[in-house]
Amino acid sequence: MRKSVTRAAMIVAFSGAALVGVVSPASAGAKPGCVSVDVHNFNNVTMHNNCSTSHRLKVVWRYARDSGCFTVNAGASRDVTAFNQPFAEYDKVETC
Repeated sequence: MRKSVTRAAMIVAFSGAALVGVVSPASAGAKPGCVSVDVHNFNNVTMHNNCSTSHRLKVVWRYARDSGCFTVNAGASRDVTAFNQPFAEYDKVETC
């Protein structure tokens, strides 16, 4: 009995330790309030960084792959288009 309790405790301990290193969806977050987005059409947007610091941002599209991460410097803008993705629709901008 003692052996099985020890084994169960080890499994729980290792399972918890393994989860610590997992990247959670929380690593991508909502865009800061000082970042604005202009939607030009269903698959073309401009992100404006009105913050005092740079931010890593990505565009999340419905029905298409998300954009890569872009560093948008303070006071700068970045145009993003979902090329070759005819069903893409703008969903949101996230930090990454």
